[in-house]
Amino acid sequence: MAAIGFKTAKCKDCYKCVRICPVKAIRIKDEHALYVADECVLCGRCLEACPQDAVVYVSDLNKAKKYIREGNVTIASLDPAYLGIFGDTENGTSQLRSALHKLGFTHIRETAEGAVHVTKAYECLIREGTMNNIITSSCTAINELVEKYYTDMIPYMAPVVSPMTAHGMMLKEEFGPDAKVIYIGSCTARGREAVRERCRGTYVDAVLDFQELRRWLDEEDIDLNQCEFYPREGANAMVNGLYGVSGGILAAVEADEGFGKYEQLYVDGIDSVRELFDCIRKGEINNCFIEVASCVGGCINGPLAGGRESDRFKARIYTNQKIIREFPKDMAKMDGNILLKKEFNESPRKSVMPTEEEIQEALRRDGKASPEKQLNCGACGFKTCRDKAIARCQNKGQLNLCIPYMYQQARSMSEVILSVTPNLIITVDEKLRIRQFNNAAEVMFNISAEEAYRMPLANILDPVNFEQVFREKRSIMNKKVTYENYGLVTMQNIIYIRDMNCALGILRNVTAEEKIREQHDRMRRDAMDIAQKVIDKQMMVAQEIAGLLGETTAETKVTLTKMRDSIFYDGEDNL
Repeated sequence: MAAIGFKTAKCKDCYKCVRICPVKAIRIKDEHALYVADECVLCGRCLEACPQDAVVYVSDLNKAKKYIREGNVTIASLDPAYLGIFGDTENGTSQLRSALHKLGFTHIRETAEGAVHVTKAYECLIREGTMNNIITSSCTAINELVEKYYTDMIPYMAPVVSPMTAHGMMLKEEFGPDAKVIYIGSCTARGREAVRERCRGTYVDAVLDFQELRRWLDEEDIDLNQCEFYPREGANAMVNGLYGVSGGILAAVEADEGFGKYEQLYVDGIDSVRELFDCIRKGEINNCFIEVASCVGGCINGPLAGGRESDRFKARIYTNQKIIREFPKDMAKMDGNILLKKEFNESPRKSVMPTEEEIQEALRRDGKASPEKQLNCGACGFKTCRDKAIARCQNKGQLNLCIPYMYQQARSMSEVILSVTPNLIITVDEKLRIRQFNNAAEVMFNISAEEAYRMPLANILDPVNFEQVFREKRSIMNKKVTYENYGLVTMQNIIYIRDMNCALGILRNVTAEEKIREQHDRMRRDAMDIAQKVIDKQMMVAQEIAGLLGETTAETKVTLTKMRDSIFYDGEDNL
C-alpha cells in the first residue's frame, strides 16, 4: 500500500523532502521528487516538511464514509494521542466522542484498551527473560525501519502487535467480524500496518488521521465546542493512555509488574533510534527494555496530528492531566503469546549497491574527485558526498542537488563572462558603493577592483544615471553617455534589480565606433562641399555661355536684318 504520494505539479524543486528523509526513500527525476515505496518507512517527515503541500497522504476517508452510509456497525478506535490533541478543554475528549457519533459512528472506543493487552504481552517477555534486549514494537514506522534496514535487530524486537491491531482484534471479537473498525490517529504508517495484518484477518478496516477528521467535522459543520458531554464507552485503560507520549509504555509497565532484570530506556526520533541500533550492534547495550518511537515526543507529535509545533508541549500536559497512573487490573484477559504475536519479515531495500568505480565516477561528475573537494556539508540531504554519489548511481539523485557544486559552477560561469566580456560591468548598492567591477572596467578606468570596492562610484565616474535608477526604481536602457575626462563614449544599460535593491550597469564602449562615425560624417560633409562647388561653377559657366550666346544672337540678328534689307533695295526710296 502506497500511503504517501507526490503531486508533481506542486513540487518546486526545493528538495526539502530529500534533506529530511532519514532513509532517502525519495528519487529525484526531471527536477521533481518521487516516492520510493519499497524503501520508505512511512515516518511522515516529508509530509510535515514540504512547504508546497506536494506530499500527500493516501486516505481511507471515503471508505469510512461508505461504511457509515451503508449502515454497517462502525467503531471508531481513537489513538491515545487524541487525549492531548483534542484535550484542550475540560470536556474536550467527551465532546469529540459526541462529534464522532454525529458523524455516524455506532461506537466510540479508545485504542488504549488494546494497549492494556500489549503491555501485558511485554510483561510476559520480561518475566521470561530470554531476550537480551526487548525493543517495543508498537511504532509501525520503527518496525518498517527494522525490516528494511536493520534486519539484524529483529531478534531484539518484541514479537507483539501494536495497540491498534490488538484493539481491532478485541473489537471484532466483541462486535462480530462484520463490524467495521476505523482507527483514528496521527501516524502515516498505520495504513500499511492495517493492510499487512489482514493476512491474519481483517482487524482494522480503515485508517483515518486527526487532520482529515478535523476537515470532516468542518464539512459537516460540527463544532466541538458546541457538542454535548458524551460518556466513555468501554473500560478506562488508565496508565495505558500514555502510549501516545514518549515514555508512556515504560510508565504502563512500571505501573503493573515492572521490568525485572531489565533496565528501562526510551528513545524517540528516528535518527536517535538508528543510533541506538548501531550501539546494540556494537554490543554496548544489554539487558534493556527499550521503548522506541519514530516521532520525537511520541504519537502526539505524529505527522498527521494537525496543529502547530508548539502544541506538542500542551498536548503532553493535557495527556498527563487526564491519565490515571494506575494499571486497570479488571480488564478482560487476552492470550498475549498467541493472539497478539507479531511476526517480523525481512524485506530489505531493493537498491543495488554500485561498484567503487561507479561511485568514483559519480564523484568525478560532481566535481568531487579529490577528498578535499568532498565538503560533506549535508546541504543536499545526504550525510556525505559519497552517500550522494551512491544515490546518483541508484538513479535517486541529480547533480543539481549539490548546492556548493551549483554555486561554484554558477560562480565560475559568472567569472568567465565577467572576465572576457568587452563591456564594462559595474554593480552598485543603494548607497552607490561598488559591489562588482569587472576586468574591462579595471582597464578602462585604470583602477583595480579591490580599490574600486573601497570607494564610492562618484570617485570614478558621474553617478547621475545610477542615482536616477534608484530614485525612479526603473531601468535605463540604451542611453549614450560621454565621459570626456576618459575620452570614453558609452552606450549604457543600467538595470534596477528590485529584489537585491542594487543596480547593474552594463557600459558598452562605443568610442571607436563614434570616431568612425564622426570620420564618415566629415567625409560626407567634404563631399557635399565639393559637389556644391562643382554645381556653382557649372552654373557660372552656363551663365557665361548664355551671355555669349545672347550677344552672338543679337549681332546675328542685326547682320541678317541688314542683309534682308539690302536685297530688296532698288536704289530708290520705294521698294
